[in-house]
Amino acid sequence: MQQKLAKKKLTIHYFGYLIFNDLAVSFLALSFSYWLRFNSDLFDLPFGVPSYGSYIFPFLSIEALLVVLINREGLYRIDFTKKFVDHIFSLVKSIGLAILLLLAGTFFYRNTTYSRLLILIIGFNLCFFLIVSRLIWRLFYAKNIFEKAKKKILILGKPETINKIIEHLDYFNRYGDIIGFVSTRKSLPGQKEQKYIGSIDSLNNILDDYKPDEVILSDLELPRKTVINLILEAEKRLVTFKIVADLFDIMIQKFEIESIDGLNLIKFKESPLNFAYSRFLKRAIDITGSVCGIIMLSPVFFVISLMIKITSKGPIFFSQERISEEGKVFRIHKFRSMYQDAESKTGPVFVRKDDDRCTPVGRFLRKYNLDEIPQLYNVLWSEMSLVGPRPERPFFVEQFKDDIPRYMSRHHIKAGITGWAQIHGLRQGTPIEERVKYDLYYAENWSIWLDFKIIFLSFFALKNAY
Repeated sequence: MQQKLAKKKLTIHYFGYLIFNDLAVSFLALSFSYWLRFNSDLFDLPFGVPSYGSYIFPFLSIEALLVVLINREGLYRIDFTKKFVDHIFSLVKSIGLAILLLLAGTFFYRNTTYSRLLILIIGFNLCFFLIVSRLIWRLFYAKNIFEKAKKKILILGKPETINKIIEHLDYFNRYGDIIGFVSTRKSLPGQKEQKYIGSIDSLNNILDDYKPDEVILSDLELPRKTVINLILEAEKRLVTFKIVADLFDIMIQKFEIESIDGLNLIKFKESPLNFAYSRFLKRAIDITGSVCGIIMLSPVFFVISLMIKITSKGPIFFSQERISEEGKVFRIHKFRSMYQDAESKTGPVFVRKDDDRCTPVGRFLRKYNLDEIPQLYNVLWSEMSLVGPRPERPFFVEQFKDDIPRYMSRHHIKAGITGWAQIHGLRQGTPIEERVKYDLYYAENWSIWLDFKIIFLSFFALKNAY
């Protein structure tokens, strides 16, 4: 019990430290922005230099608003699973919203005229100062906090699910310290080196001896009565009990409760992209992004086209039928990266690493995702989106829809040039089941900020690109 109380106090200290850090650093950024705008001689001053005091109230308002928005993003909680890049995007999102609200406030508040340029400078400086301060904190302070606050986790499951967890132990260790595995079957696997500490029959003694903070059940085949007893035994010892929601290794959707005259029904949570506003917003970004991309990358188009034409026979572009939203068939366009008639002998097959069907230029294009650039036209023509599940060929869709649970659910949204699965290295050659999980996660958790994050990370996502 003492350890749990100590961990709770640690989370309070963590919260207090970060609040103080953000308030101090943001005030420094705001004051520096004022100096940069009015005292650095870098900008014209047609209306003279306003007093610093006239900006004190707006500065304090921004700080208060920032704390609320950053807290809304969960950045004051100890979260072992969040990577630093996630912190960056959450901070930028919070700062962006704060700046928009500030601009709106200055538009309606006419008693004092505030510099719009200063507000833009504030946005850049807040991003830089807060990100750097969080990075310094993470490098020199957070590790010690994380080690002390880590949960002691006990995992219950059958050998198959436990072996799967062992394969991804690095990811679970970011969540907490696994103190042992308990088999939900009568016999124990012969893998004592993997922390098997007993079977479910002796769980009460295991809970008393090892005193975990959290128990995670990964075996969903246990009888309902057994699961309830496990939950009650954990609660007696003030141990948090969680159940892996990944039913049949593919059911990962969030659930909602719908009440009909007192009868509670569980249903899958709707994707945000089922709503007209979200689709309109996503389409607006697709149009803007594809037009800007086509204009900016036009010199790259010319160079790549020339390289393909000079080094191998055949057309510059490669077109192929793919499946997108609601099973619609369209023709995807890419720079040709293989020799002409590459599948004349093999038929439809996935690309392999060091595939001899690829031309030397094609290997380079595929390695850096440059062969995908012509798909900007597919996006402009509304056949694809900038971000979404990668479109598959009809031949493979027919195979997967019967063999892979919920495979067709990924076709409820428009296919994309890049996606949540791609930035995690899940491309051709990786298990299709894993790719489906990531595609469904994207559909269920879509937001504009998630799209921006995926687009940004796509420039660095070169794993399994071949």
